[in-house]
Amino acid sequence: MKKKTLALATAFALGTGLSMSVTSVTANEDQVWFGGFAEYYDADKDKFNFPVDDESGLGAGLELGTRFSESWGGRIEVARINLDSFPGQAQIDGTRIGFDALYFPWQSNTYLFAGLKEEKLDRRYGLANLGVGHHWALNDKWRIITELAAYHDFGQSHKDYSAKLGVAYLFGGSSYGASTPADSDNDGVPNSKDACPNTPRGQAVDARGCALQADTPNNAQADSDKDGILDAHDECPNTPMTDKVDSKGCSMFTESQESVNMAVLFANDSSEIRNPRHEDIVRFADFMKRYPDLHAEIEGHTSAPGDASYNQGLSERRANAVRQLLISDYGISAARLQAVGYGETRLLDKANTAAAHAKNRRISASLVATKKVKVHR
Repeated sequence: MKKKTLALATAFALGTGLSMSVTSVTANEDQVWFGGFAEYYDADKDKFNFPVDDESGLGAGLELGTRFSESWGGRIEVARINLDSFPGQAQIDGTRIGFDALYFPWQSNTYLFAGLKEEKLDRRYGLANLGVGHHWALNDKWRIITELAAYHDFGQSHKDYSAKLGVAYLFGGSSYGASTPADSDNDGVPNSKDACPNTPRGQAVDARGCALQADTPNNAQADSDKDGILDAHDECPNTPMTDKVDSKGCSMFTESQESVNMAVLFANDSSEIRNPRHEDIVRFADFMKRYPDLHAEIEGHTSAPGDASYNQGLSERRANAVRQLLISDYGISAARLQAVGYGETRLLDKANTAAAHAKNRRISASLVATKKVKVHR
């Protein structure tokens, strides 16, 4: 019995160990997955009416599941079991088929499950099962499955156990970051690469998103943005008509105080940014580029469930993830951004509901700093 228990624990530990380097992610949309698995199955020693050298064996199967809310899901499963399937022993072959209800108590990828199964070995068995499992996210679509389960035989109260290791492909949720990059002025150049935002509609632009000038003898005298500085000397093209400019054609500023907030929603228990091209992020990055002397503090916040110290660390990782996104994808100087985690200390909604937890998992990119305000003509 000790040998079987050790093998069962080893199988589950192997699945866990192989998955410790991946990130746990939960999407808020409905999810459907299809997976295959291998399992170690340990049958009750008194289950069969004939001598069996070893009631344990190996199995394999398929499952189709869905997660229709943060807390609930379900699946159907079919498996092939080979007991006494080790060299030199006779085999007891059979199948198991049934369904499970899945409960995600922490709105993470860890779940409890219970279900009903029909098992055919030497004869038919009606089973009820309980267990615990976790889906480990390799990326947006692929998951590693690890589970431990216990089975109760309705007929003779036998107890079976199993450990599962599998892989699943996710059909539901979103492939984040795959959407078309934002292009606010519709000039064909994404905002992240557009050096001249707000180009007039229909204006021909170069690869940087700046207006192309006609190749005419009068081109040297052109002043496209009508700011009084010829294009040949204008270091800030497309300055708004309302702005007063300096000798370089750039908007003039005075000192003022202002606050700007940005919200980024995270999946539970993850520092992966699910919408790196969301308009809020693009708008904030454009704002930072418009005011190059401005500094910002990226604040990370989590929901209340879980250990406070763990939530503190998670909030810090989230804040740093947004900071790194603004640096690497949007070209904001690292010296202008500071990441701070507040954990669960600043909840927006203190109710113990899934909606409240989702609302509290957020990023606030706030700044209350001295910035330059344009001087109008």
